[in-house]
Amino acid sequence: MMKTDKSEERLKAAFYKLRENKFKANLPFLILSEELPDGQAYYEYGDGRIEIRLTKTDNNVYNDILVRELNTVEAYKVRRENGLL
Repeated sequence: MMKTDKSEERLKAAFYKLRENKFKANLPFLILSEELPDGQAYYEYGDGRIEIRLTKTDNNVYNDILVRELNTVEAYKVRRENGLL
């Protein structure tokens, strides 16, 4: 049981470090959700914004399209549901 706890702690620490490094590099942190339609994901930015973006491919060219920005309450809910608070 102790090994599992330590493994989970290390995994969680690595997860938060990856998120922190993305923000430091001025890059968004990708949050996948089964609640969103196919091709859409949440993108969290270091300034606190969370956007829903759609990625489409056309002849192997990826297009990233802003669907909408979440309001403060929606962003809080996404963070809470994904253990990011």
